[in-house]
Amino acid sequence: MQQFAVFPENYRMKTIAYFIDPLLEAPENTLENGFLETLVPLFNRLPEYRHIVLSGFADISWEENTPDRPELVVLEARSSLFISRTQRLKNSLKTWLDKEQPAVLVSFDKDMIADFSGKTALISSADNLLKDHKGRAWKKRPEKLPAWLAAQLISVPFEEDRQAILGFFPQLADTIRVQYPALQPPCPTISWSEQETLKIRHSGGRDYFLYAGPLHAEESMIHLLKAYSQLKKWLMTGMPLLLAGPSTESTGRLQELLKTYKYRADITVLADIDPMELQVLLAGTYLLNYPFQPGYPTWPLEWAISSGTPLVTTQHPLTNEICRTGAAYAAAGDIDAWAHQMMVLYKDETLRSKLIEKEQERYQELNQSLTLDRYAALLRQLSA
Repeated sequence: MQQFAVFPENYRMKTIAYFIDPLLEAPENTLENGFLETLVPLFNRLPEYRHIVLSGFADISWEENTPDRPELVVLEARSSLFISRTQRLKNSLKTWLDKEQPAVLVSFDKDMIADFSGKTALISSADNLLKDHKGRAWKKRPEKLPAWLAAQLISVPFEEDRQAILGFFPQLADTIRVQYPALQPPCPTISWSEQETLKIRHSGGRDYFLYAGPLHAEESMIHLLKAYSQLKKWLMTGMPLLLAGPSTESTGRLQELLKTYKYRADITVLADIDPMELQVLLAGTYLLNYPFQPGYPTWPLEWAISSGTPLVTTQHPLTNEICRTGAAYAAAGDIDAWAHQMMVLYKDETLRSKLIEKEQERYQELNQSLTLDRYAALLRQLSA
């Protein structure tokens, strides 16, 4: 369990409570997991508050050797044949809020919103909020309004999320704040000798192109391989392409497809590589390729920006919002355009250097420390 900083047990301090169950269930390298891993520095940015972590998981606890453990409250969802667990948990949350009266409740769960004397900050996304209880996307505004409309602050990652929610609830214009949770830790920098060692280990001593992300066999990956084939035809380059990241259900299919790929000798698949090793691999690559689609993780984009690694990604409102001018773009499915971006960054060192400069500028605007400062400011303003 993540370690937390200690805070004085001064019950006259204002309290901020955090309902964190969705964070505990999130896979690694997701936006939700990023929040879980950075609760400590967020707490440390708000030293004038008492911080309490809330959960509905009965088996959650701090490890015995965790120093300076913060307050942890397990909400009891008593069994009932006629009331859902979600409603029972919400009732327990309501009881706790009425008793403890925190200044702010920070909830990562749209269902865990309750009316109480303090303020509520909901951190979520349009994809999560605009669905019914069966997970189906709304086609029209529901007759029964959702409980999350009671939140005084709704933080979403993208402007696209904000516009989607306002399409159903225009009255929330002053409630919704756009804050992309750039909570990935910065990638390490590597020396020339470390970079050479990487190349000897993974690419036969050659510079390499890299794809970093989930290893799948979806259309976007097939398009990347076709773009790499096109690049090989244009330049006759021997620079290999490494595909590295966590396995998915279709990783096996990807490996089967590569058996008949024309340039399979220049492709290396590094499945389930250690994340720290992957960060180093990304920091040492000549060029990162990340075909993006909605629903794909965004951590490869953050890693590229923090490491100053030249990046080619998909032209999309979400990638534009994250990377801005710190990336080269190609339209989804446009194989020639993607290969062209790879080619010009391969041949033109001046253009490559300018792209790295743009990434460094973007990193000054989009990094973990600044993101946490902004969340802390939002919570401080809400509690006031």
